[in-house]
Amino acid sequence: MTWKEIEKLPKDTVFFITLSPLEAHGPHLPVATDFLIAKEIEEKAIEKLNKEGINAVSLLSLPIGVCHYLKDFPGTISISSKTLSNLLSDIFQSMIDFGYKNFIVCNFHMDLEHLKGIHSAIKKFKNKANICEPLSAYYYRGELFEKLEGEVHADKKETSLALFLFPKLVKNYDIEACKIKINLLNAFKSFKEIGATMAYIGSPAEANVEYGKKLFDLMVEKIVEASKMLKEGKCIDLPLKIKLILKI
Repeated sequence: MTWKEIEKLPKDTVFFITLSPLEAHGPHLPVATDFLIAKEIEEKAIEKLNKEGINAVSLLSLPIGVCHYLKDFPGTISISSKTLSNLLSDIFQSMIDFGYKNFIVCNFHMDLEHLKGIHSAIKKFKNKANICEPLSAYYYRGELFEKLEGEVHADKKETSLALFLFPKLVKNYDIEACKIKINLLNAFKSFKEIGATMAYIGSPAEANVEYGKKLFDLMVEKIVEASKMLKEGKCIDLPLKIKLILKI
C-alpha cells in the first residue's frame, strides 16, 4: 500500500502486528516455527474479518522476541524484554499519531519474558488505544489448547500445526519422546539445563495433520473473536496471576 492508500483507511481499522522469535524447535522443525504459525493465523484471521465487513490490515511482521529457554541452541536469536517493549511502543506511537487506535499483536511464543515485553508496551497506551495480544491470554486461561501432560515445545501440538501449515519444512519427526516435567524448581532454567538436549519436550511422533488443523482453526477463531471485542473497546487480558509474576 502507498501512504495515500493508508491515509484513506477508516480510523477504526484493526492493524495486525505479527511477531514471534527465531528459536530452536527440536531437530525436526525450523527455527521460524512460532513466527510462521503466527503469520498463518494472522492471514486467515484478516481474511475472515474482511469477509465480515471489518477492516483489518497487516501492519508489519517481526521474527523477533525473547528466548530465554532455548538460548543455548544455534539459530535462536533473542532480544531483551526491554528492547521488545521499546520497539513495539515506537510502532504503536507512530500509528496512533495518525489517528489509528486498534491493534492486534499476533504472537505464538509464550515465554514469560517475551510476554512481559509485549504487555508492558501495551500498558503504556491503555488510555490512548485499544491494543490486545490475545493468544497468550487465552493460552494462560486454559482456553486455547487441551491439556496434554508433558507436551511443551516442538511437541505433538507444534509439530501437528507445522504438518498442516508448512509440511515441506518438517524434517523427520518420528523421534523418541522427551518427557520432562516443568515445575517451580526448573521453570526458569534453560532447556539444556533441565535435560532437553535436542531442543524439544514432548512427543512429536504423535503429531498429525488433522490435529494441526483443529488447533489452527481454534486459534483463528480466538483471534477473530478478540478483534471484534477490540472494536467495542474490550480486550481479552492475561490472568491476574501472570500479570503479577510479570510485574505489569
